[in-house]
Amino acid sequence: MFITNYGTYNGNTWESVCQICFKQKYGDEYSEVKASSPGDHGIEGFTRTGKVFQCYCPNDNYSSNKLYGEQRDKITKDLGKLKIYEKQLKLLLGDVKIKKWIFVTPRIDKNELIKHCTTKTNEYRKLGIDILDKDFEVIAQDAEFLLPHLNIALREVMPKVLFNGFSSNEDEINYKDTESSLVDNSNYKHKQRLSNNNVKNINQKVDNFTDKTIKHFLDGKDVLRKWHNVFPSEYERFVRIVSQVEEKVEEECSFSTDDYNDWYFDFYGWCS
Repeated sequence: MFITNYGTYNGNTWESVCQICFKQKYGDEYSEVKASSPGDHGIEGFTRTGKVFQCYCPNDNYSSNKLYGEQRDKITKDLGKLKIYEKQLKLLLGDVKIKKWIFVTPRIDKNELIKHCTTKTNEYRKLGIDILDKDFEVIAQDAEFLLPHLNIALREVMPKVLFNGFSSNEDEINYKDTESSLVDNSNYKHKQRLSNNNVKNINQKVDNFTDKTIKHFLDGKDVLRKWHNVFPSEYERFVRIVSQVEEKVEEECSFSTDDYNDWYFDFYGWCS
């Protein structure tokens, strides 16, 4: 699975999301090319205005160098099919000349991929392939190319989209050097949880609990930002639910307790 700021994908889910976005974006100008023996001939859809699309999602979260190599090789391989399957593609395209061959992938890490596209553009313009326009271009696009249609596609393909927190390690490391009500409150509450249990090394344990609290907070901020950008309506519903939970917290905190751990686990059991 490949983790991005806009969800977690494999090859099949990425292609499904792309197809929905293309159809939303281009309407009846767009035609999907179904995979069939001996394959998709290097394109997975095209418009009547000369844009063709090929989707690619890596199988794993590769390093930037590995990701670039996989994407580069995929572009090279699939462009080669334009010449190999020229006759078959001509039957699909009719009078349409390919002006833009667009490679759509979840993430692009290196500018070298854009340079590779430029190299291939110049190479294929010289080959004299009949189905290519004289101004033929090879273009690479990432997930943001699919916006604003991406949120609709994700609802259709992946009702439970997995987002990965990308909090800043620097923020986590430096929080102890800052004056923060979040840190102060976290330290106070965790110390209260532990104080009635004769815990040894209480300060170290409080620090450990606070470290985890800050990490969850930073990850949560990043997830909320992504929700707000990709799923605005779901984000608004989430905010309303949080408001209700906050009211419950305020109510619960109005009463004293002898055991803060009982309150802690009772409350989070209610939340779940």
